[in-house]
Amino acid sequence: MSERENAKIARWIEESRQGRPRAQHKLFRHFYSPMFVVCMRYAGSTEEAEDMLNEGFLKVFSNLDKYEDTGSFSAWMRKVMTNAALDYRRKYAMKFETTELEQLTNTPETGVDYNQAIAQMSADELVGLIQQLPPTMRTVFNMYVVEGYSHTEIAEQLGITESTSGWHLNAARNRLKKEILELNRV
Repeated sequence: MSERENAKIARWIEESRQGRPRAQHKLFRHFYSPMFVVCMRYAGSTEEAEDMLNEGFLKVFSNLDKYEDTGSFSAWMRKVMTNAALDYRRKYAMKFETTELEQLTNTPETGVDYNQAIAQMSADELVGLIQQLPPTMRTVFNMYVVEGYSHTEIAEQLGITESTSGWHLNAARNRLKKEILELNRV
């Protein structure tokens, strides 16, 4: 971001801290798209992502006094949004229990090159496949692969064990691999 852009955002933050709705609206509009993408990683639908986003922005605005101007506001907001999405999942009955998930360790021989199949897919197609994962798998996958959390951090956030986090990540990867290969069969 340019210095001018950073100064504008800093002004909006300060005015938002003072309770000015216009500044809050400007922050909301400026960060809507990137924060919506964060929420979509954890949501099962666009509507659910919008709910997560709204709850996340409420948390952002009510906790602006906790933001220290020394770090990136965007990174701070992304962390708040991720936590809001996880809170939303917990609030609306996302139970972290092992259900009848398929064991996908043995991918059948398909004659399709996996790396080539991924290279031919659009980002939207990959995001769509990730959104089809069961909620816990999707959450663990996003936290580990996209957000860079460790299994220890995921376990703490979700109230599961590290090994359960690893299991969900492995199952998510296997399921995604299977889906990608099936989409690219001739």
